[in-house]
This record gives sequence, structure tokens and C-alpha cells, in this order.
Amino acid sequence: MLKRFFLFLLMLCLLFPCAFAEAVPESAGMDWQENDPWPHAIRNGNRTQRRVAVTMDDCYEFEYVKKAWELISSYGGSMTFYPVGDLLKEDKVSQADREMWQAIAASSSEIGTHTHHHKRMTKETQFNQLLYSKYPQHVIDHLLGYHYPLRTLRPPFGSHDAAYQKQLEKVGYTHVILWDVDSTDADEVKKNVQNGSIILFHARKADWYCLQKVIPWLAEQGYEMVTISELLNLPPLEKTEEIFDWSVRKTEYLNK
Repeated sequence: MLKRFFLFLLMLCLLFPCAFAEAVPESAGMDWQENDPWPHAIRNGNRTQRRVAVTMDDCYEFEYVKKAWELISSYGGSMTFYPVGDLLKEDKVSQADREMWQAIAASSSEIGTHTHHHKRMTKETQFNQLLYSKYPQHVIDHLLGYHYPLRTLRPPFGSHDAAYQKQLEKVGYTHVILWDVDSTDADEVKKNVQNGSIILFHARKADWYCLQKVIPWLAEQGYEMVTISELLNLPPLEKTEEIFDWSVRKTEYLNK
């Protein structure tokens, strides 16, 4: 009997491998609703408004960050970038790249965070969850020269759970941002986009080729291309002169 049971499990794994892979279940993300309670993750905005959020993760290749930002701006749109924090450290960024990020931060587009390192956060210790989620605030403020609040976070691989969300709440994040459209095939993107869609791209060549077809099409279809903050009707960003310093604030967060 036991042997038959294991054979049955083996057949299921072969026939339906995705069912046994680690993934973010559909129920892990929520449709947008005004005044949604925390904690939850968002995978789309309001389905009654003809608006979409174009987002870009990782940002390892700044060349495609710049191209995407310039393209969407030329169509009167905005987008949200989720860079890995470690890439924006002052000793790793050229003056030209620094000026690009400063221009993005000053524009109608916005910057969120993809955590400091591209690690699966649900596998990290509580300390590392706090550090990797909040340290990018230290990095971006020192890069820009002023306090630019990072209020939305996209976890690497979309991996999150209730325990991690509690850590995020400690350091001031109110929204985990997922997505409902993810493809570098322009036809596939066009087929799946709808009101309130959050579209996932990465800063790389294949995504850039797709964006060159998708962004003009979104404009032609009458979609307003907005930031995640705008899609969720968050209040305007409040930038200040006081730069965030992790070494000063970490004890506060660890004691929460």
C-alpha cells in the first residue's frame, strides 16, 4: 500500500511539476480595494479605472532603466522602478548614473525597492529581513542627497509570507507589490493587460524590445500609465532634507 502511495505521488510530480514548485499562490495577492487592511500584497489596482502601472525590477543594467524611463515619459506616462539596493551604493554608481536616478526621482516616475540583495526573503533571519528591506532607504537617500521615502517594496521572486510582512510593517512599508502581467512577449502582454494591471519588466534587452511595442500600444488604447503610488491612490511623496541613516535607526526597528 505504501509503495503504491509513493508511486502515485511520483506520477503527480511528473504530470504536474508546477503544483509542487515554490510559488506565490493566487490568494497571496489581493485585488485593490479602497481602504484595504494591512497586511496584504497587491497584484493589481482598481479594475474600474483605465490605468496601468508599468514597473521595472532589479535594474542591473542601468542602460535599459534610462531607455524605459525616457520612452514612457515621451508618451506622457510614468513608471515605478524597483532596483536592488546594493546596485545604488555610492561607490558603485558613476556620476552619470547618479544623475539619471536623481532625474527619475525628480520626475513623475518613482522609485521603490527590491530589497538590498536579491535574496528570497522568507528564507532569511528576522534581522536580515529588516536589514535588507530597510537599508535601501539609507542607500537611496545618500545617492540622491535628500530623504526620498521608499514606501512600496517588491520582494525578490515575489516571495513573502505573514511573518515577513510583520517585519516590513516594523520598518514602515505599507504595501507589498506583486503583479498580474509578466511577459517579454508583447502580444502576450497586450492580451493580458486590463484596467488596473501591474505589469512586470526587468532592466534587460528582451524586456526593452517588448517595452518599445507595449508602451505605444498602451497609449493608443487609452491607458493612463501611472506609478504604483498613483494606482493605489497613495498620498503624494513627502521628500525632506533629513537623510535616513540605518546605523542610527536600526536599534529602534530591532526593538519593535
